[in-house]
Amino acid sequence: MTRDEVAALGVFVLVAGLGLDGGGYAPTSWGWSSVAVLAVLTVLLVRGAPRPRKPGLALLAGLAAFTAWTALSLVWSDDFDATVLEVERSLLYVGAAAVFLVAATRAALLAGTLGAAGVLCAYGLGDWLLGTPETPLVADQSVAERLADPIGYANGMWILAAVGLLLGVGVSARAPRAPAAVAAAVGPLFAVTLYFTFSRGAWLALGAGLAVGVALGPERLQLASIALVVAVPAALGVVAADRLGATGGLAVLVPALCALSALLLWVVRGLELTPSKRLRTAFAGALIAAPVVVVLAGLVAAGGPRAVVDSFEAAPAPTHGNTGSRVLSLSGSNRVDYWRVAGGVVEDHPLIGSGAGTFARAWLQDRPVPQPVHDSHSLYLETLAELGPLGLAFLLVALAAPFLGGRGPWTPVALAPYSAFLVHAAQDWDWELAAVTVAALSCGVATLVPADGPRIRRGWAFAAGALCLAAAFAFAGNRQLAEASAAADRDDQAAAAAAARHARTLQPWSAEPWKLLGEAQLASDSPEAARGSFRRAISQNPNDWEAWLDLGLASTGATRKAEFARAKRLNPLSPELVELGFRTTGGG
Repeated sequence: MTRDEVAALGVFVLVAGLGLDGGGYAPTSWGWSSVAVLAVLTVLLVRGAPRPRKPGLALLAGLAAFTAWTALSLVWSDDFDATVLEVERSLLYVGAAAVFLVAATRAALLAGTLGAAGVLCAYGLGDWLLGTPETPLVADQSVAERLADPIGYANGMWILAAVGLLLGVGVSARAPRAPAAVAAAVGPLFAVTLYFTFSRGAWLALGAGLAVGVALGPERLQLASIALVVAVPAALGVVAADRLGATGGLAVLVPALCALSALLLWVVRGLELTPSKRLRTAFAGALIAAPVVVVLAGLVAAGGPRAVVDSFEAAPAPTHGNTGSRVLSLSGSNRVDYWRVAGGVVEDHPLIGSGAGTFARAWLQDRPVPQPVHDSHSLYLETLAELGPLGLAFLLVALAAPFLGGRGPWTPVALAPYSAFLVHAAQDWDWELAAVTVAALSCGVATLVPADGPRIRRGWAFAAGALCLAAAFAFAGNRQLAEASAAADRDDQAAAAAAARHARTLQPWSAEPWKLLGEAQLASDSPEAARGSFRRAISQNPNDWEAWLDLGLASTGATRKAEFARAKRLNPLSPELVELGFRTTGGG
């Protein structure tokens, strides 16, 4: 295999592996992937890797500073465990970006990302159309009726499919004829995946990606015309999905449309037409007018800007079994509430934030609706709330760096999907889905490679190796916590307690092992031992409402009432306390 093929395979394995591992959301996912990329980085630095160009160094410096500031927030965070997890995930992004910058080429990054997105969407769509997935136990059953696997989150699948679609369009326009036809073939696959996620606001991200792709770089009209060619069979797929639904017939039709897309692209690329100047001018005018017309028509249909704002702030209307109807709703699905709570955190901690990973705790304490969420559904607002203006500045420096690269024919191919991710991250929690973020970083870094500076000093290999060991240690602890939770779920309390004790040894700072140990002891009819474990968890993390709830369950009488009251102050709208007969408006 050539170096490019090895690099493309590495990108493919990393993104696809994270995607198949629940989208890279769990700490164990960050663990194995961080160890892998940091080990590769260490080897590359020992062998002598080229130094990235200035924009690439800016991206790395921004991510490294963001990670360091995240780690420093441990000093003032009121949720030490959550902040440590944020540091661990950030290490993955730093390591992945560094490996991409020093070892990959533009072709390898884009090919690997496109291939991974295609495999993940094919897996998810195939299971959606032909499989019998289990219905998840969620409060909003409309969520269960949306394509979410293997990422585990429908909006995460949406942005991954959008990245793949935009990449496919770009490669179809810029690559040689044969690989261009292959890239065009996956257009209907991505489009139908997009449809069955029934996402709404994410279409704004797709529009932004298309706009960036057409606006930046040379030969923009050629790119736009190829986009229209790919859009024809993709649109037919969406219409078929709307008419046929998730049926076996659609499973047969999608591959046929993929073949049609490849054939159509092959024919169009072979024509080599040279339109007149007048036709090119008219086409350019139509491209400029189209989004304006769409926006104006949407505003008129919605009843004007004020109606759009009111609809966005309103609670989502029930779909009555028709999940597809949610696409036409303008409701932000409680995002305004998430953002208001995050804004309150900014007001309370305007300089340095409340500490990385602490939004979930602020939400439980101040939420106006019982919706359980861990993130504010906005990367930028949440960063400002948790890490303050300086943390947000570090992040923005890193994210802006890809736009400082050169301007060539392939620039819009990489920046279109990357821009879609940046826009979507403003309204969702893509940053917490490592598969999505790594795919986006791969596209962004593609504008900054190849590295062409002198060799990086081998001394940096020691830093990479040390981080790799730290990631391995963190992975071992998180693995034990995951095993403890899995054992408890299957009612193997002995195994749960053993795994929790191992995790306690590996993570002596964490309250989570003590909490899991106490739950296993309580389930084994050892309330006194459980109380001791829960008290240790509370001493490590006194603002963990679940630890207070657990301690109350292990206690009796007035002591139980006092402990439930403490849990209530930390989580006033807790449905668990209601189920236990503890009134959330007061007493017990």
